[in-house]
Amino acid sequence: MATAAGPPVNAGARTGRRLARFVTLAVAVALGAAGCARSLVDRAIAARGGPLAGVTREVRAQVHEGIPGEWTWELAYRAPRDVRWTLHTWGDEQSYVLEGGRASYTLGSARLPVPPEARTSLDTQSRWLAVTSLDVLREPSIASWNELSRDQLPTGVAHGLEARLVEGGSPYRLFFDTDDHLVLAEGEVALPPIGSGHLRVRYQDFSETDGHWLPRRAVYELDGRPLLEEEVLRYTIVPG
Repeated sequence: MATAAGPPVNAGARTGRRLARFVTLAVAVALGAAGCARSLVDRAIAARGGPLAGVTREVRAQVHEGIPGEWTWELAYRAPRDVRWTLHTWGDEQSYVLEGGRASYTLGSARLPVPPEARTSLDTQSRWLAVTSLDVLREPSIASWNELSRDQLPTGVAHGLEARLVEGGSPYRLFFDTDDHLVLAEGEVALPPIGSGHLRVRYQDFSETDGHWLPRRAVYELDGRPLLEEEVLRYTIVPG
């Protein structure tokens, strides 16, 4: 009994199908590679839980220089450069604000001229918070950065970068653990009346707040001397 033959195989069609499968696979591999090639900044922001438009932390700190003792304060940052620092004291609260490049100082309910040294300190805090909050590093109009080589990393970290703000000033160095969390930051600061120098901050005890992993403890050194240990009592987050 004769068996009916199927239609002849078109060699060109078969080659075309193979080529299509190869192209599809190549595109998938390329997309996967692109995902793996995210920058260190992008990975660190993702590891934190995403961008932050603003964050406020309420702090209890043991201070070793200036006026030693236990202090509490509230430090609020809003991208890219706004800062509000409120010190809780036995007398009237003191609030220093830098907003839109303009500084103000309030003692209790009285608005007073901003002392020059306070303006210097606010500018320092503004730059530090902008860089260590990471998001401005995605904006070439605000900051630039380059990843550090392995021989430039201190012991105990996995990755690092050096960043500069476009407006000028000295560089900052940021270091990350194997989970891409920021665990160490360094840079020049002015902290009147304590003085100016090289600030080094270690971030520790990460926990989750509103979907973001943030440090609950930080240890500060200025020019190698213990400056303060900070415990975060509460975060308030404005997602990016």
